[in-house]
Amino acid sequence: MLLHHPVQNSSHCSSNFLISIDPKSNQLDTLSMCMSYGKHVGVNRVSNGSTFIDKDVLAFESLLQIHVNDERITSLLGTPLQLEQLYVGHLFSEGYGDFRETKITLSRENELSYKIYGHGELTKETNLPTLVTTSCGACDGENLLELNKGIQHFIQPHPEYNHNELFAALQDMKSSQLGFQQTGGMHAAALWNHEEGLQCLSEDIGRHNAVDKSIGHALISRIDISKQFLLLSGRCGWDIVAKAARSGIGSIVSIGACSSLAADTARELGLRIFSFMKQDSCVIIGGLTHFLNENP
Repeated sequence: MLLHHPVQNSSHCSSNFLISIDPKSNQLDTLSMCMSYGKHVGVNRVSNGSTFIDKDVLAFESLLQIHVNDERITSLLGTPLQLEQLYVGHLFSEGYGDFRETKITLSRENELSYKIYGHGELTKETNLPTLVTTSCGACDGENLLELNKGIQHFIQPHPEYNHNELFAALQDMKSSQLGFQQTGGMHAAALWNHEEGLQCLSEDIGRHNAVDKSIGHALISRIDISKQFLLLSGRCGWDIVAKAARSGIGSIVSIGACSSLAADTARELGLRIFSFMKQDSCVIIGGLTHFLNENP
């Protein structure tokens, strides 16, 4: 099981710094070493009819700007951890190209703003920079019919699965969510298959960012992503299905519901979604096999 452990004490870190990370070096994210998953704040807590002053840990949410060749591609609102994985995974899952070999420079402006730089060949035309919130993924198409344009179909054989193993994998991921345990406010994503088990666990206040981080981790680690199940701690929307398809992932397992557009897209692109995964039940949408009459 692969976990990410940030250092709890951040007092030694300067508010402004610039570092470079070579993804091939397996170097721990230096920015992550400078902070916990959340920030201690004073709150009024209500319990059993009484109100008292207390403190709580709130998940960090910062502006994360992604730059390629000195051009700002997008701005994300997310948790400033595993930023090199986020950079590689976001650009790959959004169709901008493969940047796993890129030397990445991280710039911390302050607690609320980070810039991530890299250089390489863009395989997708860039539009005006967008701001992607933590509540949903990017949706820059002019209408819904254009959303799936250019996204490749999943044509690899779907890996075999066992219901009990999939449920156990989700439970394993849940018990390993240190950020959620600390703040109660972070989503998780991970990759899993029968041979290697749980891999590339990532957390973020935005579910799509958590997916990007898991995908980026897999790319940097040279994991065959087509043989993996993508695990989600919450619901599965269109943006997650699109990211999975662009990245070559054919199977998604979610604790929560699947949206109608996610279901339609999964069926169109040859993916399958295991939603509402419980110990003794789940709802499967998309290809059980490649035979159309078995694809509900």
